[in-house]
Amino acid sequence: MLNYLNHLRKSKSVLGMNARNIEYIMPFNHKREVRIADSKILTKKLLRRTGLPVAETYGIIRNRKELQHFDWQNLPKSFVLKPNRGLGGTGVLLVYGKKKDRECWIKANKDTVSLEYLQNEVLAILDGDYSRVNIPDIAIFEERIKIHPAFKPYSYRGIPDTRIIVFNNIPVMAELR
Repeated sequence: MLNYLNHLRKSKSVLGMNARNIEYIMPFNHKREVRIADSKILTKKLLRRTGLPVAETYGIIRNRKELQHFDWQNLPKSFVLKPNRGLGGTGVLLVYGKKKDRECWIKANKDTVSLEYLQNEVLAILDGDYSRVNIPDIAIFEERIKIHPAFKPYSYRGIPDTRIIVFNNIPVMAELR
């Protein structure tokens, strides 16, 4: 692990959030908490248990067998496909609607997405194409959250989120990302 952290420190791609995580968050948190924070599924479970609202989960695909048996017809017209341990928005696919013939979906830029395309995206997630260290991952289909009008001036694409860093139970940093 130390070799990996040293590699990241030297890497020019480590900027902003990644540097903050390596230098500030990881050394002061237990592995259990980091494991929860790095998993969208575990984080949502914890937030739900504390009564905080989270996006509805429409489906989870953990392996190729589940992919073969996934009920695509039960997906709503609008949803998000994302990797469980994705980083920085890579591997996230936003679907805004579905064609009337029910054979393809529509992305934000009005391009259409076929069932085969969605299945290939899930395979890429399962294969770890969007994970930090190319380890297998889990695909999540969840509710597409719509941007609040107050945030539109601050967002080029997507929906900004607020991150608050707490150290020793004291908020020390916040960002609109």
